[in-house]
Amino acid sequence: MHAVRFANPPLVMAGHLHMPASLQPGVRYPAIVCVHPSGGVKEQTAGLYAARLAEAGFIALAFDASYQGESGGEPRQLENPYARVEDISAAVDYLTTLEWVDSGRIGVMGICAGGGYAAHAAMMDTRIQAIGTVSAVNYGQMYRQGWENSAKPQECLALRDLAMAARTAEANGEAIQYLPTTPERPEDAPHPDLAEAFDYYRTDRARHGNAPSKLPTRSLAQLVTYDAFSKVELFLTQPLLVIAGSDAGTRWMSEALHQRAASQEKELLIVEGGTHIGMYDLPHLVEAAMDKLAPFYKTHL
Repeated sequence: MHAVRFANPPLVMAGHLHMPASLQPGVRYPAIVCVHPSGGVKEQTAGLYAARLAEAGFIALAFDASYQGESGGEPRQLENPYARVEDISAAVDYLTTLEWVDSGRIGVMGICAGGGYAAHAAMMDTRIQAIGTVSAVNYGQMYRQGWENSAKPQECLALRDLAMAARTAEANGEAIQYLPTTPERPEDAPHPDLAEAFDYYRTDRARHGNAPSKLPTRSLAQLVTYDAFSKVELFLTQPLLVIAGSDAGTRWMSEALHQRAASQEKELLIVEGGTHIGMYDLPHLVEAAMDKLAPFYKTHL
């Protein structure tokens, strides 16, 4: 694994480039961009999957999103969905410059919100030849409809007002306002998946100093009005593999992506006993995902 930097003007992005154990001189390899969840960093689940893909013979790039981790941008931790999508194309740009990469065989793999952003990126960026997702979340839809698709539609409108009040306060000299992205105590979690998110992001299981589990309140306006899956029936044409846990509250979003995508070659894998967060790092669940992901990319890249 090599620490790398690449351009995403006007920002500089930080990534980890995971390489197969032995590179043969003169050989160009297929490459995969690995996209982390909202609030995550490259050292967590995206890096775990990137390392496993490198073991399977791919060059894999896990990177920190704009405004997050070691990548540039202010305010810190901003979750701008449009920037997140552009990050993916910037990562593809970078891979095409590497002498070991076959620029005609580049794929993308996204986890959680990263899966939704990967789908959106693939609709625009036809250099992406195949897309895989694990625990995919359409992050805007989650803010509108809730983790389990149970929220009343009008409830989300208040989030825009909250975001704009924060922007006004900040424009008038107040400090940037932040909200937690995961529960601060497990007993505060409204769903078992979110209690497991506390365990993943806020304990030694996967806690990282560059992933503080918060976002600027202003992000809410961009997120609640965003739809990662808009027009997938027309534009998402690449081969698609969608993976979700059977017990994940977000399973419905993965199923919707699979059902709606225009891809002629698409597959849905439901991993028995898998939870949304469990698919991030629990060895038997990651193994089940990799048993499908590696052959999928070998076929299509």
